[in-house]
Amino acid sequence: MTIEQCGGVDILVSNAAVNPFFGSILESTEEVWDKILRVNVTASFLLTKQVVPHMEKRGGGSVVIVSSVAGYQPMHGLGPYSVSKTALLGLTRALAPDLAQSNIRVNCVAPGIIKTRFSAALWENEGVLEEFFKQTSIKRLGQPEDIGGVIAFLCSDEASYITGETITVTGGMNCRL
Repeated sequence: MTIEQCGGVDILVSNAAVNPFFGSILESTEEVWDKILRVNVTASFLLTKQVVPHMEKRGGGSVVIVSSVAGYQPMHGLGPYSVSKTALLGLTRALAPDLAQSNIRVNCVAPGIIKTRFSAALWENEGVLEEFFKQTSIKRLGQPEDIGGVIAFLCSDEASYITGETITVTGGMNCRL
């Protein structure tokens, strides 16, 4: 549909995610792992693979994969989700050199806790929110616009020399593997 309506694909932002589980990682089931990895990781890979030929036809493009701060620092109760987000950091690094020859840049954004419906279980819990604020320099939740601006930058010509990188947008939370 995008090809028909827009004539091609220049940008892919892969931001799909699920988390049907909360608890000790060892209590998660194989079905939980399969669903989380299928949606959070495999879908990003398959979407990228699907759009690459269309980007190549147009002379290049930009792929932005959305990971999470949980990819750097697993969050309590979110073990399988955290593992999937770590995998996206690796997927970004693996895709970037292969696609650079086609003038396709691949980057990643790793948000902290952003005030969305998806993360409501975290920011509606005062204990979790208090702990989060202890770890950040900017004492507020992120907003979707905070992430959208970084993604827009990564897709722009101003980021034409950036590929294989992950930008953390966490309010100053320490994020390193």
